Formats: sequence, C-alpha cells, structure tokens
Amino acid sequence: MAVWSNVKKSALTRDFRLDAEYYRPQFIELDQKLVSLETVPWGSLEGRFIVGPFGSDFNTENYVEDSPYRYIRGRDVKPFFLLDDDNAYIPKVHFEALSKYRLVYGDLLISVVGTLGNCALVTAEVGEAVFSCKSTAFRPSNKEADFPYYLVAYLNSHIGSSYLERMPRGAVQTGLNLDDLKAIPIFLPSESAKKRIAGLVRAAEEKRQGSKRLLAEAEAKLVEALGVQKLDMSPKLHYSRKFCELQAARRFGAEYFMPCKQQVLTALTISRSRPLGAYYCSIRDLFDPKNAKRGQQVRNFNLTDAREPILDDHVEPQAAIEIGSTKKILQIGDVVISRLRSYLREIALVRTTPDVRAVGSSEFIVLRPRKDKQNGISPETLLILLRSLPVQIILKWSQDGSQHPRFNEADLLAIPVPDTVERIAPQVDTLVHEAMAARAEAASMLEKAKAEVERLVLSVAE
Repeated sequence: MAVWSNVKKSALTRDFRLDAEYYRPQFIELDQKLVSLETVPWGSLEGRFIVGPFGSDFNTENYVEDSPYRYIRGRDVKPFFLLDDDNAYIPKVHFEALSKYRLVYGDLLISVVGTLGNCALVTAEVGEAVFSCKSTAFRPSNKEADFPYYLVAYLNSHIGSSYLERMPRGAVQTGLNLDDLKAIPIFLPSESAKKRIAGLVRAAEEKRQGSKRLLAEAEAKLVEALGVQKLDMSPKLHYSRKFCELQAARRFGAEYFMPCKQQVLTALTISRSRPLGAYYCSIRDLFDPKNAKRGQQVRNFNLTDAREPILDDHVEPQAAIEIGSTKKILQIGDVVISRLRSYLREIALVRTTPDVRAVGSSEFIVLRPRKDKQNGISPETLLILLRSLPVQIILKWSQDGSQHPRFNEADLLAIPVPDTVERIAPQVDTLVHEAMAARAEAASMLEKAKAEVERLVLSVAE
C-alpha cells in the first residue's frame, strides 16, 4: 500500500535529506511527538564513537579454533546482545594489529553495513574481542553501571530503533554513517527510571547466560552418555581407504573418509544403536507463495534464525505473496537443521503458535518424529544431540562442495543413535525445558524494558 508525505522545504533537515524514505509518516509523527521533549544528540553524550577498521573483514580461512581472541562480525550484532552460537576467532597477531578496536565491557556495537541498525551491549562474557568494519562502537565515559544498560534499551525500543531505521543512506549498498548516528536524539530520564530499566536488561542478561549454561550442561550429559569424550577428534593430513569403501559410499572426496569421523561412527555403534531415521523422518512439504490465499500471512524463518535454538513468534508474520521462493512447511515439534555449512550449527526447535503458518528455508532439513515410533527421543534431546560435538564431526566431514558445502539427508538420517540416548533423554529434556523457560523470561524482560522506555518517553512528551 502506497503512503506519502508532503514536506515543506523549510522542514528539511540540516543536511537536506531528499530521500522520500526519510520522511515516512511514522517518522514525521515521531518527530512531532518528541518536539517538546528534552533530548540530547547522541554525539553530545560523554564518550566516544569508534568506527570499525576499514577493510578488516577476514575470510573464513583466517579464523582459528584454538584462540581466545574473538572477532565480532556484522552479523554477530543482534538486538540487545551479541550472538554467541557461531563465534569467530583470530590469531593473536591479527588481534594485536586491530588492538585499537578492542572492545571492553559496557561498549555498545551498532551494525552499520548489511543488517542495519542492530544495537548490542558488550557484556563481560564476550572476553577479548575486536570488531569489524561492519559495525561502529560507542564507548560511554560515564562509569555509572546502569547507563549502558539503559542506552541499549532505549536504542532497541520503538523510538531508538525508528531513528536507526530512518538514518541509512545509499542506493547500491545502504549504510549508517557516523554523523547520522551522532545526531540521533537520546532521552535521559531520572536516575530512578534509568535504574529500573537497566535492572530489567541486567536481569535478562543473567537469565540468558543461565539458559546457555543449562544447554551446555545438557550437551555434556549427552556426550558423556555417548562415551566419546576420550576420542581424538582432530583431523588428519593423510590416511588411506580401500576402493570398495569408496564404492559403497558412492563418494570419492577425501574429507568424507576422515579418520576422526570414522572413530565417532564406530564409537556410536559399539553398543546397541539405531539410525536416526528410525526415530525421525524428513518432511519435504513445500509452501509455494504463488498459491497463497489472498491476505494469508506466514512466519518465514531464514537459516540465521536457527542460530538461536528455538524458532518462535519473535519473527513477525508477513504477507505470503511477499515471499520470493518456495519454502518448507514447519509445524510445532519439528526440529530443523540447515544442511548448508554445518559449522554454523543452525539447528532449532519449532515452537511457534498455530495461528499463523510457519515456513522456512528450503535449505532446512525438517525432522519430525515418526508416527510408528511410540518410544524414542524427544525433539529436545534431538536438538542437543545434533548440536553436540560428535554429531558435528560427522556432519562436518560428510559435506560436499567448496563454495557452499552441504551434507545430504541420507548421511544425517544414517547417524547411529545409541540406546543410551533414550535412557538419558528425560534428564536432557528437563535441562532443555529449563533453558527454554529462562530464554522466554529473558525475552519478556527485554520487552518490558523497551515498553518502559516508550511509556516513559511518550508520557513526558505528552
């Protein structure tokens, strides 16, 4: 639906923005609401902006696994907090070369290229880290503990996010520049209000960290039950296989026969086991947006959404006709796993409400419990199993392709699942349920923090 705004020349901003998107009705309405509000430009706050290093983005071959130095990419910057499920690490020499861009606790990172306008707080758990050219950092001089927590809530609220959405420039590749960031109006409330809002964000952070610990504990229990802790899972530079093994597998790529993968498969079949396909089947039901009914809406999940362990209603519904390609149909209780680039661990439970149809990328393999299997492993236990190191080793060395490595459905469904997984499943399920409950509490607290900012600002503006 087309919308338009009539703006007088005298109402143009100081730098004469002429792009129509800048003057969308919702932005003008927000300006009118805040005209009587005492705000300060972000750039006038005590602190400094640090623009990311030009041309510093590393390719995946520059990442290392045995390094404590984290490299924050643009895609790692999410609302409120940094994504922790796909960390990239760089050698010490590269970290030292980028020491000017080292992050400290209390910094705020804003994504300025690619996924624009996400704002995340750098917490103590991030550790030693530098950031890329895809982000800009703000380092408050204010040593007050509550201030960064309030500021990240303000910038993620409807008010702050509207300005971050409004500011990008460019045609081929849009981006946020430093002057526009500095011009964003910031409302500074009373100390008591600031403390109240910061407390909600701080409590959400604690719940979020607690959820991660519970998931890690669940994975540790499951791996212990599999009995593979002492295996050498490091890759080998050379090894040999018989030609008949290549014929049987119908694969000739050397990586497919990596010894550490074979060691894991052997360990999983020492005791009684069944293939994953005995418990779950792959669902290929497709949703074609061309056949969508008029007015139909769907929740469309991309691969990156599955970096969080749950797909829920945080993705807003959209018109089905706006989707540009065929998707896979998802339902509550499914487990989805991306077959593309297994190291990203894009694996999640589907926990959406049934009022809006859920669909996802065609790169997802959708796993659903077999109807003929009365006893087995729950979706929660399957989630942890698929995310665990032994299974990740199998999937990593089952991939084919160089630019876009994928594993196939047959290799996934053939993974042996020892009977011990069924016995440990109730304990794993309990931990996963507690983790999901903690995540839900964290999300609720963040929504309350944003709502409190909006209520506070708009009540003062009125």
